[in-house]
Amino acid sequence: MATLEKVLEIKSQIIHRASGEVAENMRMAGIIYKVNYGVPIPELKELAKPYKGDHDLALELYAEDIRECKILASLIADPERLTGEQIDEWAAEFTNPEIVEQVCGNLFWKSEFALSRSIEWCLSNDELLRKAGLLIIARKASDTAIKESLLEPYIGIIENMAEEMTDLTQSAVQFALREIAKRSPELAARVSETASRMTESENELAAWVGNELLFELTE
Repeated sequence: MATLEKVLEIKSQIIHRASGEVAENMRMAGIIYKVNYGVPIPELKELAKPYKGDHDLALELYAEDIRECKILASLIADPERLTGEQIDEWAAEFTNPEIVEQVCGNLFWKSEFALSRSIEWCLSNDELLRKAGLLIIARKASDTAIKESLLEPYIGIIENMAEEMTDLTQSAVQFALREIAKRSPELAARVSETASRMTESENELAAWVGNELLFELTE
């Protein structure tokens, strides 16, 4: 079956699984897409299985202005074929937290370009890109092929974000610091020091994250 035929077949299956109620609830929660059929993530994962690794199909799907197609693209794409240019093109279409979480969690963190984009995005003024950078490094922290010395700078970068922390980045900050701390006692000690300083932040979200991390690390 040709790639465009697959796209049409997938769109048909998406429409068959559509839930207007789910789509409306997402819209009311501020998760906005041009087109959203409200198909739950578990169903999209099942739908993606027969197409895993079909990178050309993934590129065609992501080009569609449809929530389900973009998420399916992140589930189907081959991370080894993902180029830096493709990452930048996909990231340019980050419009809400869900698409950031899905694309970074399903795909971007597995790419050879993950670390370079992660550090760049963590330093960005764009909150969605910051969230993306944090999610990527949180995932990469468990990769023992990554040297601890490459993780250490993120602790300071994240601490510098603290005063500007918002609901959009809060959970990603906590996730990233927690995963970095798991790598070694030395990194855990650095994270604990950072968390302790964060507890004194005037930003209530940062202070909350600091307290939560201290509790987790000393439990």
